Amino acid sequence: MRKVKLILFFSILLIQYQVSACDICGCGNNGSYVGIMPEFQKNIFGIRYRQNSLRTHVGNNGMNTYLTNKESYTSYEFWGSVKISKRFNLLFTLPYNSNERTSSIEQQHINGLGDINLMGYYTLVQSNKLTKANKVFLQSWRVSAGIKLPTGRYQQTENSSTSQLFTLGTGTLDFNIGSVYEARIQNTGLNLMTNYKINTLNKFEYQYGNKLQFNTQLYHKYFINDKIAISPNLGLQLEINDKDYNKQTIVEVSGGSLLNGSIGAEFKINNILFGFNTQTPLYQNIGNKMIVTNARNMVHLSFAF
Repeated sequence: MRKVKLILFFSILLIQYQVSACDICGCGNNGSYVGIMPEFQKNIFGIRYRQNSLRTHVGNNGMNTYLTNKESYTSYEFWGSVKISKRFNLLFTLPYNSNERTSSIEQQHINGLGDINLMGYYTLVQSNKLTKANKVFLQSWRVSAGIKLPTGRYQQTENSSTSQLFTLGTGTLDFNIGSVYEARIQNTGLNLMTNYKINTLNKFEYQYGNKLQFNTQLYHKYFINDKIAISPNLGLQLEINDKDYNKQTIVEVSGGSLLNGSIGAEFKINNILFGFNTQTPLYQNIGNKMIVTNARNMVHLSFAF
């Protein structure tokens, strides 16, 4: 038990000191998010709705200028987890993206298939025991590795000095490695997830910056009966993007750091899983402060069997 407390303590410290990365735009893939009720012991299939928005080319102190664009990114995802063996699960995400950009002179809209994400999770630790205080203690630790396929259409804008955000896909085969740790005493638990995304060069010689993401969620399960459970949760997401490169030249208006606070809930009714999550920026410095991101929202409905 002492070792477990040490693991949790240092994990919480990492939240304060480690940087990470998320895809601030619609072209990237957030399929690394697992959530607090992944049901790894079963097969699971479902749909997810994601929405986020941002402003680009903002002026000092985040003020709008005649160059400012308002951009919205929506993704409808079919996703699932297939139990291959006792310790190995394969997760996939198939997104359909819808992006909209409004400037002072025009409005643009693109939609279509996004980049497919495949991720394998291997269980290193899975335990269930009683503490000295006669409380149930559960913990699990899974490591992951996967790829992102260039299935979404990549569209490069003429402005090479700013990050290429307004596109359905990155046009690259990218790689993910990560880890998910979860510990629960009775009905209160902590979920810790980290993911590092390695981006490659596409055929237009554009390379998005590598991304490291760290999420933590604290939750409590309320069991209405033996078939219904509700789990409200609070969390933090700490992220950073490395700078992009265009034809081996650094894209100055790219990269940066972002800290989000999140609130949400997960519901389980028999084998039906439903959840939602809202993430609000607490701190951000993206693209040399010329990009400002707003709140993100996610809703999912899944079935486990």
